[in-house]
Amino acid sequence: MTGNLFPSRLRDSHQNRRLNTNFRRNGKLQSCEPCRKGKLRCDHMMPTCGRCQRRNRADQCVYHPAPLTKAGQLPTPQASDSSSPVVENRSVNTDTTSASTPTFSRVELHAVQQTRSSRASSLPAQPWSSIQYGQQTVEELRKPVPRAHIQALGYHPSGTSMHHASILAENELSVGIAPSNGEIAHSMVSQADIERGAACLTLLRNFPLCLRYIDKWFSFAKGLIVIEPMTKIFTAGISQTWGKWLNSSEAHATSDLTYMSKRIWDNTLKPMTSSLRQDTTATEFCLAATGENLRWEVVGLLVTLMALVCASLTDGDPIFCSHDDVPIDREATLIRAQNASQMCLDFCDDFGILSDLYLWLLYENTSIYCALRTKGSYQNWKKTGTLITALVFCNLHEEIKVDEKTPLFISELRKRLFAAVYQSDKYSAIYSGRPPRLTRKFCRLQVPLDISDAQLMSVGSDHEKIVRGIDENGWNTRGAINLSTFQRLFVSDALLAEEIVEISMDIEMQPDEIDRRAADIKARAIARFENLPDFLKLKDDRPFQDARRSPIELMFLAYIRMDAHYHQYLLQRILIKKLGADASKLIEIAIPMFKFVLQLVNNKHIFRDFQIDFASLLNQNGVPSAAVIALELLHQEQNYRATRAPASMLPRSQTIQDLSVFVACLETIPQNSCAYISCERGLRFLKKILDTVLNPIHINNADLNMDTTLGEFSFNFNDPLCWLDTVEWEQDMWPNFN
Repeated sequence: MTGNLFPSRLRDSHQNRRLNTNFRRNGKLQSCEPCRKGKLRCDHMMPTCGRCQRRNRADQCVYHPAPLTKAGQLPTPQASDSSSPVVENRSVNTDTTSASTPTFSRVELHAVQQTRSSRASSLPAQPWSSIQYGQQTVEELRKPVPRAHIQALGYHPSGTSMHHASILAENELSVGIAPSNGEIAHSMVSQADIERGAACLTLLRNFPLCLRYIDKWFSFAKGLIVIEPMTKIFTAGISQTWGKWLNSSEAHATSDLTYMSKRIWDNTLKPMTSSLRQDTTATEFCLAATGENLRWEVVGLLVTLMALVCASLTDGDPIFCSHDDVPIDREATLIRAQNASQMCLDFCDDFGILSDLYLWLLYENTSIYCALRTKGSYQNWKKTGTLITALVFCNLHEEIKVDEKTPLFISELRKRLFAAVYQSDKYSAIYSGRPPRLTRKFCRLQVPLDISDAQLMSVGSDHEKIVRGIDENGWNTRGAINLSTFQRLFVSDALLAEEIVEISMDIEMQPDEIDRRAADIKARAIARFENLPDFLKLKDDRPFQDARRSPIELMFLAYIRMDAHYHQYLLQRILIKKLGADASKLIEIAIPMFKFVLQLVNNKHIFRDFQIDFASLLNQNGVPSAAVIALELLHQEQNYRATRAPASMLPRSQTIQDLSVFVACLETIPQNSCAYISCERGLRFLKKILDTVLNPIHINNADLNMDTTLGEFSFNFNDPLCWLDTVEWEQDMWPNFN
């Protein structure tokens, strides 16, 4: 058993094999000549390395003491008594991409293919401390992460007395100890890190094109955390300071980007908190992270916005096409931008950089990461878990307030961010059937102010300037749909969704308690929607024909209306599964829900710039409601057409037409869409039922009590909705995208 744990290259005849412990000047173990000349990884074993042994080149496997000198006889180094096992490096590709991955330049290719580089350090010529694990030495693995703790962020564990340092924090001043300033210990940035940064910056070489993408994004999407006024400050600072470096000739491109990368690294290792005071404005904060002070978090935010544009639009959009130039490969640009975004995030992770800018980057990066992968996948679940972990570590689950180091705009953006992630966590729990990772028992979910971006950018800590335009319920009095307007809705929506999750997953809740709580949640959900201001409600007759509203506002309002239906749908499903309630009530809920989805489908031209959101709505709300209606249509066709009153039956012709329209829309979902798998499964199910209804097969009454199979779909006619239990509806909710 222990033999399997022994290194493979030492397992066979290990008594006769030993490690060559001669080191080069750079502190790395010496490689044999065939591996050195072929630039291959050598395992440094004697008398023959494993690679040469596998390649039948044992006679050529020699270790030259001075390989760069003139050719001569190559002696084999003498045996050494001190040897230690070396862990062989095996790079594992955990995230494959399609064959259409774009071609990178030499610098980019070096950075993308290179695994995470080790930190530059002085390696002593000692056998054990210099042995490499992957591309890191034992000494480097022992290095602590550079300090970027809670104090550096201005987050304090004020909500609990259990924090390990709470007794110190409460009494340090009384004994004359000043609090730590949270300075990050400067770690040496290696040349490999600088080159990786230069590779990332190649995406900004055509900076005017990057600005076009970013302007396009804010022309149809308002964003949630990274707002347009802030982004304009970031891009203006880059254009003014780094424009000549980004637009330099090819002959100087590599050296210029390398210099720029080094400067950005220097800035990134400096803490942002030194520029934060209670009266700091958003403009001052942004200027401290761009221009001469440009940081990797800002570079990452910009390339992430580029990726979001490419993911939201289609290939034929004018931004990718022109009369004179070859059309831009949208998918290739998307992959490059997403890779660059991940590189910037890795830079911060490698050096323990933790700030508000980092949290914004992590949120936006998580959005595009999940949009490029199948919904419900382990990769998406792990990625969103990383985001939640970062927010909780920074204590955003505690009270967020303005203090001497926290200006109003930072406080509001933290509330927005936490509210968006909190709501998304609840819907992930609903769709996947997993417990939520954030709960109201341990989180203080705060409602952000309903203010515009201009107000957020202009004020310091003076609440009086902004509360004048807010009514007694917290909504703005101008009837404007601000970004914060929807964050306010996230809070109440998330709390309702969390209660639905509780009665669905609580294994100890009694039936009468389930019935009582479901009725209470239903009443509050209806009251919540009815009490919304009129400007947050779509018209009932022609909901998407409001010329006063932009497409993004109509999309947001569509989500609000859809959630009102969806809460009722979820509650009724719980009552059916746990209490055996009548399924007819679910059909009554599904009919208006599906009708609204059809209105969305019939106006899909309005939402052509929101491919991610549109597919999510079809998957989240359209497929379940259509499945309920289709199953009811099939049931009444094959079971009780003659026994039911015509008034209680679905109109056969209209229902078939509506389902056909929805099926045709599902067929337009591209295969590279994150919702394709779920939508395609619903498509096959609906088409099978329509084929059965339009080409009826006689079924005897005795057959109706048996499990019936329609092609690959099996369900029981006594419980026709059981098919819905086998479908995974996991979706990243809309706050993750626009």
